[in-house]
Amino acid sequence: MKRIQYIPLFLALAFTACKKSFNDMNKNENKPSSVQPSLLLNGIEFNMYEAPNNMKERWCQYYCCNYDYYGNNRYDFGSGDDYYATLKNVTKMEEEAIKGGAASLNPYTTLAKFFKAYFFTKMSLAMGDLPMTSALQGRANLTPDYDSQKKIFQQSLLWLDSANNELAQLITAKDNTLERDFYYGNDLSKWQKLVNTYRIRLLIHLSKRTDDADINVKQQFAAIVGNKTKYPIMEDATDNLQFVYVHPSNDYPMNPGTFGFDGSRYNTSGTYIGLLTQLQDPRVFVTAEPAAALVTAGKSTTSYDAYLGASPGEDLGAMYIKANGGQYSLINRRHYYQTYLGENSIQIGFAEMCFNIAEGIARGWAASGALGTAEDYYKAGIKTSMAFYGIPESGKFNAYFIKDGSPGGSDAKYDVVSINVDFGAYYAQTAVTYAGNNAAGITQILNQKYLALFRHSGLESYFTYRRTGVPNFTTGPGTGNSGRIAMRFQYPVNEKAGNTTNYTKALQGQFNGNDDINGLMWIIK
Repeated sequence: MKRIQYIPLFLALAFTACKKSFNDMNKNENKPSSVQPSLLLNGIEFNMYEAPNNMKERWCQYYCCNYDYYGNNRYDFGSGDDYYATLKNVTKMEEEAIKGGAASLNPYTTLAKFFKAYFFTKMSLAMGDLPMTSALQGRANLTPDYDSQKKIFQQSLLWLDSANNELAQLITAKDNTLERDFYYGNDLSKWQKLVNTYRIRLLIHLSKRTDDADINVKQQFAAIVGNKTKYPIMEDATDNLQFVYVHPSNDYPMNPGTFGFDGSRYNTSGTYIGLLTQLQDPRVFVTAEPAAALVTAGKSTTSYDAYLGASPGEDLGAMYIKANGGQYSLINRRHYYQTYLGENSIQIGFAEMCFNIAEGIARGWAASGALGTAEDYYKAGIKTSMAFYGIPESGKFNAYFIKDGSPGGSDAKYDVVSINVDFGAYYAQTAVTYAGNNAAGITQILNQKYLALFRHSGLESYFTYRRTGVPNFTTGPGTGNSGRIAMRFQYPVNEKAGNTTNYTKALQGQFNGNDDINGLMWIIK
């Protein structure tokens, strides 16, 4: 006879409850299972920000560190910036927007295309080929293949074209669902201008690859600058993608609190100052201080020959002695250290765009743009940069220089000097007047772009030098690397250990099997 076993109801319920609790044991109730896409957007935007006062500025030869405790000026490149964690948040932002009920076409998934193009090309410019197509899959693929640099740029340009078209649709539909955008205050029209402006930057980076029929650099450039309706671009400096500092949560890197540590540890570079003084450019009075020893010897603070920068290649010990002896111009400490807010850090700006378009026209990629000729864009870029520093086209502005012996920071005492400027006279100089759509004119455009990017846009000036040789970067014992400017950054160390096969294959295909900082990547060959 079969025995039937009955389980009391309260025991059955208890068993069921225990079973449920066991299933949920590994669930962390304090960790959210979802997140608003706007919060992810906020973090992604912050990761776009590249601050001044770091090695990237020294690699662009804007200023030099003169004291080895604070660093050096060497081109002994290590790993390039790794944005894969940020890119994972980009894909998560897309997922969360759809999960939250957004339509398939929404601002978050559209801006994700821009962010992918931005971060992938930024890493590729630094290192070369990268995992892209099979990356960001988590445990599904821990050893992604490397895509060629050509494919990365080709796909990024497609993403940007798609983002432009989608933003146009969202703007027409008056979609206002974007939130927590601290760059543009959720204004999609500003983002559309940025997308196309960044696309122009990438096309300029491809100037050595205009023969590639798969990318069609010239045709893409002409299509963008020739159709403002379909491809709106930045119209003035109010369209800049810029990081605005807020005290005390986000202070400018040089401020009253850091003055005592490094106020005299950085002097200007001869690459930057030499170009300013050669052109008798009034921006030097805002960004630099006259060399104290030269002023003592009788030079006026408003005389261009009172400003002198050090060669980045100079031995660091010799530079330290000279800088402390007042032989070199320091960064203007009133401008950069007086407050915690400093100046806005431009990541992608109108002035740069003007010079990029001027370069493209000068190279024959288009006849003209919305502003007119290459010269029109060239002049607009210069004027925009000067206006950023409060320098008028005609009239006077005040220059401030810290007094000798002043404590610095917000307590510093300053000499105030009135400077008279006239853009017409400045532009009339032979070295400044546009030489035409030729090699000399392109060099002028690149020199002015270099001056405009001082303290802005990370490694853009280094990338421009690497592509064009303009301006002339100097080397020596202080720059290391056997007197060479390094041509690329190495891959992140975890690639060698965790993705060995694909990492090795990528090096063999590009740099003869070596993670060589002097190797030439596809885009600059």
